[in-house]
Amino acid sequence: MKRRKEGYFDFEHHPNAYLERKRNVEQGLHARTKILETLAMSTPTEAATAAVSNSDEMRENGTELTIKAISESAAMSYSSSFHHLRLLEEEKIVKREGKRPYKWVVTGKGQRSLDELDLGLGVTKMGKELLMIPGPVPVLPRIREAMTKPMIFHRGDEFGAMYEEIVETLKEIFQTRNDLFVLSGSGTCAMEAAIGNLVSNETKMVCIANGKFGERFGEIAVRYKADAVTPVNVNVNFEWGHSIELEAVKEALENSSSSSSDPKSKIVTMVHNETSTGILNPAKEVGKLARKHDAVFVLDCITSIGGDKVPVDELGADIAIVGSQKCMGAPPGLSALSVSEHAWDLICENERRLYYTDLIAYKKSLEKKQTPYTPALPLFFALHEALAVIREEGMENRIERHRGMAKAVRDAVTGFGLRLFPKLNEVSDYSNTVTAIEIPVANGITDEQLRGGMRKRGVIVAGGQEKLKGEIFRIATMGNITEREVMRTLDALEVVLEENNYYGKNSKI
Repeated sequence: MKRRKEGYFDFEHHPNAYLERKRNVEQGLHARTKILETLAMSTPTEAATAAVSNSDEMRENGTELTIKAISESAAMSYSSSFHHLRLLEEEKIVKREGKRPYKWVVTGKGQRSLDELDLGLGVTKMGKELLMIPGPVPVLPRIREAMTKPMIFHRGDEFGAMYEEIVETLKEIFQTRNDLFVLSGSGTCAMEAAIGNLVSNETKMVCIANGKFGERFGEIAVRYKADAVTPVNVNVNFEWGHSIELEAVKEALENSSSSSSDPKSKIVTMVHNETSTGILNPAKEVGKLARKHDAVFVLDCITSIGGDKVPVDELGADIAIVGSQKCMGAPPGLSALSVSEHAWDLICENERRLYYTDLIAYKKSLEKKQTPYTPALPLFFALHEALAVIREEGMENRIERHRGMAKAVRDAVTGFGLRLFPKLNEVSDYSNTVTAIEIPVANGITDEQLRGGMRKRGVIVAGGQEKLKGEIFRIATMGNITEREVMRTLDALEVVLEENNYYGKNSKI
């Protein structure tokens, strides 16, 4: 079996290998973190003071970053502080200045590491809590700083060049040749744009749903008076967290064909990565069924594009949707969707299109490298910078990182004795951007004890939504999350389980 790249977790040889890995690196990782935080918060150098807000105050108080000062601030022994400072010095992250007692400062390389690579420190500077939720994700400092740029003329060449680059980069990430537009609105805005531009009173819509966001497509369709046909049981949807049965989809499409005089007036909607339950749905298989029945396939890729392999054209998605605040690693408030020629045929026939998200208006404006209405400029700046981060990392590396982090979480929590929530079949899989885990309520552990306990330790994870409240919790590994944040999250989870007498021999699972 192919081993992961150095730096990723490897749980292939033992179910509790996470604990082995954790014990080996935890002490050094935490010590280095404390030292770097101390340096970042008090180094009187231009690089550090530009990045940290209260460094001036600390400099005025006369803090000298000798080993003694660092050890006292980081609550570490003198010898331990010196040992880890030497390791950081070997990596050229810190350096010593002057004569004994040396003053230690962050180097230019170290500052870049703090600002761009060590997201945990960025989170500390943002608000002391680590967001491990499926959006909005923590945002790198360089992306936040992009939002502070001066406003520009949104009909000028500067915006046009930026918008063109955003669109072309997104098309590469989508792996599509279709038209693509960026909307000033969240992922739900793009979902509504897709349905509102496609449906009319005569439209037959097959809404495939096995979670909250799959059902949202059907809720939107009702507002536009579409005749929603749902390939599910008497509860209208597949049970949340259960896999989609392709035979049910096929049957619904066939029934829709027999009841419709116009086979082109059919839409199939599905969420690729169901965020509410942590399951990856069979987009390729459903795309084939949609094409066979000449249906327009609308695919919600809001939490998969940018974090997993999603070849939109190959999957047969006529409309594919993404949100800025998920795997893209940008702030919330923007979304993008691609539109195929097949989808355009149905959109152009619809006389009841929306106004603000009229896709025909977006297509006309794109020819001039503009949006039809005023764009949210700071968010476009941020998205432009977030896409630069993605280009620098490379999509293959980014996908590998997402998959490695998700596997780390899955293997660790099952090693703790917890159960993953999704019920898979041969065409579904676990999400590589968010992991849904059952709360061990049989052991007397509540949602408040588990997630509340983690939050007290500075880590915020998501709970279950609607009918799953109190039953599951969700750990996201999307955007610019790294091994460091995953380690911190699993560490907090392990402590909470131990505090509640669950972990190890006390587990009933």
